[in-house]
Amino acid sequence: MKQSTDLLNRFGIFATAQRLFGSQDRILLAVSGGVDSMVMARLFSLSGKSFGLAHCNFSLRGSESDLDEQLVKRSAMMLGVPFYSATFDTKGFAQQNKISIQEAARELRYEFLRETALEYGYDQIATAHHLDDSIETMLINLIRGTGVRGLAGIPLKNENIIRPLLFATRQEIEAFALEHQIDFRTDASNLEDKYLRNRIRHHVIPILKELNPAIHQGMQVFLSRMQQAAELLDHEVKKHRATCVSPERDGFSIDIKKLLALPQPELMLYEFLKDFHFSGFVCRELLESLDAQPGKQFFSETHMAIKDRQKIFVTPLKRNEESAVYLIGENTHQIKVPGAAFIFETMAAEKELQFTANEETARLSYDRLQFPLELRKAKAGDSLVPLGMKGKKKLSDLLTDQKIPRHLKPEVWVLVSGGEIAWVAGIRISEKFRITHETNKVFIAKIGRL
Repeated sequence: MKQSTDLLNRFGIFATAQRLFGSQDRILLAVSGGVDSMVMARLFSLSGKSFGLAHCNFSLRGSESDLDEQLVKRSAMMLGVPFYSATFDTKGFAQQNKISIQEAARELRYEFLRETALEYGYDQIATAHHLDDSIETMLINLIRGTGVRGLAGIPLKNENIIRPLLFATRQEIEAFALEHQIDFRTDASNLEDKYLRNRIRHHVIPILKELNPAIHQGMQVFLSRMQQAAELLDHEVKKHRATCVSPERDGFSIDIKKLLALPQPELMLYEFLKDFHFSGFVCRELLESLDAQPGKQFFSETHMAIKDRQKIFVTPLKRNEESAVYLIGENTHQIKVPGAAFIFETMAAEKELQFTANEETARLSYDRLQFPLELRKAKAGDSLVPLGMKGKKKLSDLLTDQKIPRHLKPEVWVLVSGGEIAWVAGIRISEKFRITHETNKVFIAKIGRL
């Protein structure tokens, strides 16, 4: 029994050293019925911890799935701890959300575990991932292309989710189950080479063991170092994000000059953009374009990055829908549009008032307006005679002169009278609708950002 005693002692030492849970914490264990999670449940029981068992029936293996659930329920009764379970239509959920079966099972599992922990007052959620799982995950990430975090394998902690078996190998866990006569069930799909993880487990790991019989010890040290490197990187990214990245009305911007002054601009650019699904390849292309003309666009599945003169603007992708047209009558006082609110009023003219320098407020000659006015987004081909000029100017050129970033140009609102632009909201009124000494009434339009 020395090996099993050793595993139990190492379990306690590992949990204490890593500060996984306190002496009074209640732990919810995710137990599938497989050898890893069944051993984890026994280790918690032998350690005298307060815990409960939670099981997900994914309805993927017919009666086999039901037998898994029955085993975990019996084990909870034998250990004298609470049992919680949920049954899911995993295939239906995957089809509805257009994701893989594996992704669907993972989402359903963690949502159930978090809700159960919250409802029944558990401090932590424990999963039975072990050292072999972490090594396999690292190799999968390496094959697909990864950064430092991917090379760290499975994280030990993730919010209130802990993985107290990451110190143990699969072989050690199976030996413990045999010595303690722990019942468990084997998922036949784990024996197939259908999934990449299984192919690595069955073919790659054995070769690595031949090359280095102490592969687990070496990998454990390597994963630990990569985790430390990832934490150091997170610290640096947080520091540089504070100086390089600024919030914008619709997204955020990255200061190009400050980015290029960093020791590793490509890595930092990737770190700034990775949460918005930009790949490393796209980030490299974007970095290489910084000396080119402004306006080039780069895309992820959810966002667009635009290289402007001094900044990189990042905004969410939007559906290409026709902008709505809002009608403004003589008695309209307020209109709310996406991202802004417009307020309108009419008052007697002040003879000394010609125009205002406040671009957020437009004062227009009421007598020259044709109601109802139209409020809409700017579009291609728009033009006007800007205040103080004699000839027409393309709206796109006016916006360029005002240094409006390319990605914000389609977001500009215009107030239209009789088919002519009277006001480019927040930028300029039209010379044709300005106040003169002959103006008797003034139409005032104000824009406020939501």
